[in-house]
Formats: sequence, structure tokens, C-alpha cells
Amino acid sequence: MKVQSEIFKGIEFVRISSLPGDQREEIWGSFQHEKIIKIVKDQALMNDCILYHDYVSWLKQHQSSVPISASISLASPQPAIARLAFK
Repeated sequence: MKVQSEIFKGIEFVRISSLPGDQREEIWGSFQHEKIIKIVKDQALMNDCILYHDYVSWLKQHQSSVPISASISLASPQPAIARLAFK
């Protein structure tokens, strides 16, 4: 699920802390840490921001690996059904 971006002073970004739990964990584990940026907004430091286009690229990469395995496991016939179909 793609989250909505925020825009501040022309910078389109998402906060890692605002991502769904599974994405948040994956980002912290697999995202390039040098691409995590800090933004000061209303005298508050947000130190877990990533540019939105980087997030979308990461999400496409992440989603492309998940549905393939999920669709294979969902599309696989149950052994009992397969035996009945060929009798």
C-alpha cells in the first residue's frame, strides 16, 4: 500500500514513521541510509524522511518480489483437488 506524500518547501517526501508497520521495518532494514534525509518543520526535526520518488522506487521493487511468490502459492492446487481432477 502506497502512502500519501507530504510536501514542505517544494520537497516531496514521506516519513518512515508514518509508513505501515511492515514497510517501516523493511525500509529500516533494506533502504540506503544515506538517502534518509532530515527536515526541520515548525522548529521540529524530522530525521526519518525519504524523498517520495525514492520511496515509490523502493516500493515497486519490494512489491514486485512479494506478489509473485504469493500468487504462486495461491494459484497452486491443493494435492487432494489435483488427485480428484485426474481420476
